[in-house]
Amino acid sequence: MREFLSRMGATLLLVLMAVGAQAQPQQVVVGSYVNKIQDLNFKENKYALDFYLWFRWKAEGPLADYKPLDSFEIINGKIENKSSVDEKKIGDMNYAAVRVSATMAENWQLAQYPFDAHSMKVNIEDSRFTSKDMVFVADKTNSRLGDEIDMAGWNASNFAAEIKAKVYRTNYGDISLPSDARSEYSRFTFAMDINRGGYGSALKLLSTVLLATAVAFVAFMVKPSDLDARFGMGVGALFAVAASAFIAASSVPDSGVMTVADMVHMIALAFIFASLLVSAVCLKLEVTGREELAFRIDHYCVVLFPVAFYGWAAYVVWGALR
Repeated sequence: MREFLSRMGATLLLVLMAVGAQAQPQQVVVGSYVNKIQDLNFKENKYALDFYLWFRWKAEGPLADYKPLDSFEIINGKIENKSSVDEKKIGDMNYAAVRVSATMAENWQLAQYPFDAHSMKVNIEDSRFTSKDMVFVADKTNSRLGDEIDMAGWNASNFAAEIKAKVYRTNYGDISLPSDARSEYSRFTFAMDINRGGYGSALKLLSTVLLATAVAFVAFMVKPSDLDARFGMGVGALFAVAASAFIAASSVPDSGVMTVADMVHMIALAFIFASLLVSAVCLKLEVTGREELAFRIDHYCVVLFPVAFYGWAAYVVWGALR
């Protein structure tokens, strides 16, 4: 009797283990190798990405006829082309790899522009299997950035790969399912950071506003009664900064975000307007016979205005670089 019970217990344990094994989702190892990052487009929130993607899995259970190269999708991008397809068996594992060219959507964080840095993510899911049947496992050992990524003015670094569960709380309009239906998919995400390789682009973008504002401050060294020179400098600087602001704004999308470039241009316009206002006051003082007071105001402003403006600009730039 004891032997019979022992055998029954062992049999029951094996059955439970088999049921538990069947309940576990199948694992698919996935990895990536980034070849190129191109065409960064801040205005349209996109960039072009060229990368290899591979999968390894055992063709059993739900994955008996699994075709990952047909069923994977990029959640935050659009596949433009697939090439260099490689499918084979490695021992008892199936292997499939493909080279993908895609246009990626990216919500650029531009508050620090033109001293900005960005972290870009690529989210990949399988359109066929939910996480009940299949989960991804990141091939962190073999996934990395390529050594020939060449972006003018940018450096790529800090590659990382991870797996997360993504829950979609919808029945996709299928009224045979409850309205609060949910589905969960395994998501493979690889990310990389890009940083500006220098400050050349920032210098080119801001040089006009910095020099034009300096010209406006030089006007304090001209007699207020010399109208053409005194007011011409300020008005010319005003138009130059306005044109520079338009060029800076054309490189980023329309949004409520105030970039570093926007702040520098707006404050420069305010300082130039203030310099014109001071010029008008000094002209009135000179006309009314108070030339000494007008000269004293100019004497102070030719020092205070540049110190205040360039000191503030340096503080903003320093904050963006930290």
